[in-house]
Amino acid sequence: MKRVSIIAATVSGNRGAEAMLETTIGRIRDTHADAEFAVFSYYPERDAELVSDPRVSVYSSTPAYLVLVLFPWSLLLGMLRRVGIPITRLGPRSVRALAGSDVLVDLAGVSFIDGREKFLPFNVLTILPAILMGVPVAKLSQALGPFSGRWTRMAARILWRCALVVPRGEVTEQNLADIGFPDSLTFPAPDIAFLFEARDSLSHEGAREARHILTRIESVRSQGSTVVGLCPSAVLAAKAAARGEDYVGFLAHVVSDLTGQGHTVVLFPNATRAGSAKLRNNDLPVIAQIAERAGNGEAARVIAVAGDMDAASLRMVVSACSCVMVSRFHAMVGALAASVPVLVLGWSHKYLEVMSRFGQERYVFDYSSGDRAAIIARLDELIDHRAGVSAEIGEALNAVRTDCLAQFHELDQRVAGRVGAL
Repeated sequence: MKRVSIIAATVSGNRGAEAMLETTIGRIRDTHADAEFAVFSYYPERDAELVSDPRVSVYSSTPAYLVLVLFPWSLLLGMLRRVGIPITRLGPRSVRALAGSDVLVDLAGVSFIDGREKFLPFNVLTILPAILMGVPVAKLSQALGPFSGRWTRMAARILWRCALVVPRGEVTEQNLADIGFPDSLTFPAPDIAFLFEARDSLSHEGAREARHILTRIESVRSQGSTVVGLCPSAVLAAKAAARGEDYVGFLAHVVSDLTGQGHTVVLFPNATRAGSAKLRNNDLPVIAQIAERAGNGEAARVIAVAGDMDAASLRMVVSACSCVMVSRFHAMVGALAASVPVLVLGWSHKYLEVMSRFGQERYVFDYSSGDRAAIIARLDELIDHRAGVSAEIGEALNAVRTDCLAQFHELDQRVAGRVGAL
């Protein structure tokens, strides 16, 4: 029986991480139907509730669990392994599952990045236990670096112990080259979520709400209204607030402008933790604020997601939109994967890298640039030219998917060469 451990992604919370996780399981299953998966999640209780697949087990990878359980046990078992003592039957179930895996797949969307030093211990501890126990580590498509800072550069030395590192774009490739990381350990590929399929889904969160929203979209479309999706980001909202900027107010203005033109706006998240007021991995409070501030009698033209909704349901909602404006990376990926025209209001180079693959650089904006009028004007342009833009995206999509799938073939070959075929 083939065994695969996966870390740094969850079924609940961040829907981009969910899409990456479920896609990884799905594409490995395409060639290894009997594979079993151990998912190490930082929302272990909620994910265990959602997953009923008998071949997918959920274990904890919360910071406390990494420090108090996985690391000390892997340190002990690593020493026993060095003197020839079998280790796969020792320790808690989570440790045994990891120790007995053919590979650990790390799905961190971003890791080892200057300015995010507080996450460096987590970046290290997600892969160190596997390395100590002799389990090959593959960091599939993600952004890494820059590594200019002393602590970032020091922490990144662990990357040399990986079997495979997949840079998600040219900037990450250059960041790795800048620290002398060997090309032999890399394999550039686009984001895994481009390969997501509804059949990959491990849960059914929000399916009923999604059907209700799709019915409303169909109704307004039949009345001649153009449907524009808008995905805000709790991360960007927090960054803007720290600088004294009103990100929520700006998006509320965009919504009012669109509804005033007769368009219908669908406010959808890419991270949800319904019932929580916390913004970490949760765009729902931001959506509620935007809807409230847009108000002014236009409620009939604003459709807002209110509860937890899984990646498959969100993809259906996005696919029903004529075009979208997003501040979340994987909301952008989901739109492009469905050939839905997308304008990006982001905060990092990672958006431009991907959009350039589709010839869509003109629709990428950095929110901190402050040029609100230009953003609204470009959104109006996107709405007017949506058919042509959709065709442009569609022309590039097959090549992107082919390049993305190649990383799974590479994973197979690398791991097969070290421990026997997956």
